[in-house]
Amino acid sequence: MKRLKIITLLILFVTTFNSCDTNDDDFYNTEYISIPNLVSIQTQTNYNVGDYLYVNSYINRLLAEPNQTNLLDIRKTTNNAPSFAFSYLLEKKVGNDWILVDASTPNIDLDLGKFVTGGFYNATAEFNIANDRYEFLCGIKLPSSGQYRISFGYNSSSTSQVEIRSNSSSESISLTIFSNVSNLDSEGYYNFTVN
Repeated sequence: MKRLKIITLLILFVTTFNSCDTNDDDFYNTEYISIPNLVSIQTQTNYNVGDYLYVNSYINRLLAEPNQTNLLDIRKTTNNAPSFAFSYLLEKKVGNDWILVDASTPNIDLDLGKFVTGGFYNATAEFNIANDRYEFLCGIKLPSSGQYRISFGYNSSSTSQVEIRSNSSSESISLTIFSNVSNLDSEGYYNFTVN
């Protein structure tokens, strides 16, 4: 009888832990797609002190997925997520170190979306009903001459891509879009000089 109880408990234990799902993506209901060029740096030939370096993101509601015939409706997929967010850094070389450029309120020109700074910049592209897309446009003032670089690798798994995440409600699908960014070097930086 004792042996039967031990076997029963062992079977119950194995069955319980065998059925546990350790996949966070399934738990959080996350889906992934790759769509190029959803974020861009508005480059120019020459940069001068006081100019702004602009980053933009225009994400259409309907996106063409590779190897798919139908367009993906990201509003429908995410249960009308109000926005998509990504992060980036603008740094200036000081000696041998790279220092984050101050992007507090007087040094930014926020035209579309939301922008929050801390140890990195958090950009939020908000849905614009009139244009049927998510939009972000923000410039950061270049405060002094020298070498600068911008990157999107703070929370990205690849140096040439930015991860754009939907701000979906907890019960809705969370969509992560991997998007290549033009003008980045092999290490994931756009390097430029300010005169």
